[in-house]
Amino acid sequence: MIGFKSIADERLDFALERVQEVIKAAELGKGDKEDPRLKLTPQKRKEEKLTPSELAKNYHQYIKSFGMLVLNSGLVAALLFAQGKANKGDKKAEAYNLIIEHLTKWLRCSGYLEKVDDECENIQNVQDREKEAQKAKNSIQQLYSKNSPHIRQATREALAFLQDLKRVADARLQKPEKTGNDGK
Repeated sequence: MIGFKSIADERLDFALERVQEVIKAAELGKGDKEDPRLKLTPQKRKEEKLTPSELAKNYHQYIKSFGMLVLNSGLVAALLFAQGKANKGDKKAEAYNLIIEHLTKWLRCSGYLEKVDDECENIQNVQDREKEAQKAKNSIQQLYSKNSPHIRQATREALAFLQDLKRVADARLQKPEKTGNDGK
């Protein structure tokens, strides 16, 4: 049988890989090594006191509500809101940066935005954090310049991707709730 992947399968695989990035950052942050893609400068880490587990927690929290933000405000407005939050430089900024990067990268790889280079061939290897942020910013500007039917199609695809991303994040990032001393 010929291997065939539907767009839904590709979307789910992409979402899983993005959540794996966040998990990897949380795991590597506990040890001596840090993922260069998600690493903050030592000064910023000291100022913000952001641990990788906080990054995963914030990412999970924001990804759960981002789809509703897209529905209520529109895709471009939601991305601009997230970009504004990402530019603030507080504890939430890194999680919003990742959401923007993951969503715009999916839209580029699925054909709703122009691909920058061969980024979709090797989607797991992202080394230059600043380059990814610039690609995401350019993607938002490109999306803003598109016509209404194109934006509607991109919004539908973004909502489907966010739904998959939310499901994967719920499964992989959610911690079991702590119980009391009696185990109830």
